[in-house]
Amino acid sequence: MNEKHLFAHGHLRDALEAHRQKMVAAIDGADVTQVTDGQPVEDIAHAFVQEFVVDAPVLTEGAVSVDVVETKVDVRYDHRRFIMDTSRPAYVPGIRATYFVPFTGDGGLFKLRPNTFTTVYPFASEVGKGELRFVSERADEDVAGTKADFDHNLKLIKEYLEWVTNDVNAFNASLPADARQRVQARQVRLQQLQQGVSGLGIPIRRPGASPSSGSIAIKPKAVKKPQPQETFDVALSFAGEQRDYVEQVATGLRDAGVSVFYDTFQRADLWGKNLVDHLAGVYQKGSRYVVMFISKEYVEKAWTTHERQHAQARALLAKEEYILPARFDDTDVPGMTNTVGHVDLRKTTPAELVTLIRAKVVKSS
Repeated sequence: MNEKHLFAHGHLRDALEAHRQKMVAAIDGADVTQVTDGQPVEDIAHAFVQEFVVDAPVLTEGAVSVDVVETKVDVRYDHRRFIMDTSRPAYVPGIRATYFVPFTGDGGLFKLRPNTFTTVYPFASEVGKGELRFVSERADEDVAGTKADFDHNLKLIKEYLEWVTNDVNAFNASLPADARQRVQARQVRLQQLQQGVSGLGIPIRRPGASPSSGSIAIKPKAVKKPQPQETFDVALSFAGEQRDYVEQVATGLRDAGVSVFYDTFQRADLWGKNLVDHLAGVYQKGSRYVVMFISKEYVEKAWTTHERQHAQARALLAKEEYILPARFDDTDVPGMTNTVGHVDLRKTTPAELVTLIRAKVVKSS
């Protein structure tokens, strides 16, 4: 293996376990007020889980770009050319194509081997911040040939990412129980410590108090549980083929006083933004609900897949419903079971859907 191979430098399971132990250490070393501030154990544990949840990489295939330039290619090791002296370069005119694939999530996971793997590893010339780069050189002008190489490699990466995502999702799903158990154990230890100190029969001196302060203590401020920075009541995720229907819904929600993320309404705000990062934030953290307009086209498109995967990442840890499925057809959605309640848009008008969404928003307010 060389440094350009992906998913071949260390085991993902070991990295995830080390990450779990960091969460355990954070709970054990947290300020007393963070674990004994009167909140339910579930809420205290949830705050720690949110800090240590892992974001699996998600490719944004709809934003792939390429740069092709002329270059000189060293062909001394090309067995088809019968070059005898390989001690020095043998350059011929050719091309260099660099493909750029944006992604969101933790780029460090591209280096780690998932529990499921094969003996064939994909590669990347560079794993940058939020972007994979693939360089392909050819001793001819066959640009299409570089695309074929890129497509083959990308297919391997997507296969490995599916395995990585499965491992990460299982890890994230296990965190709440681990955090809850550790918080409870810490609370028991603190309670035992308090009982032991109280049994001494000596006035307790609080940190920072002067000897003359007696038993007077300043009540510590409660540490608030971090919450997602929600900007919208509802974000609409849909394929362009269903825009006519969705726009009626978006307009109806806006007229009903519901704060809605709909791309046409936010054109000025989206202008100039890095849409990969911005949309990830909207669909994972920036909305109270995501209405997912499911169709064959929705599942097939790269940008809607980007939105869906980030919404599902939030839904995995949400303590209540977050994704509200609305179906134009019966297409299966990766990561979503058929038992999830949905609205059948073949039998629901845009106005009726507006009423349903508004009722959901009002109920959760």
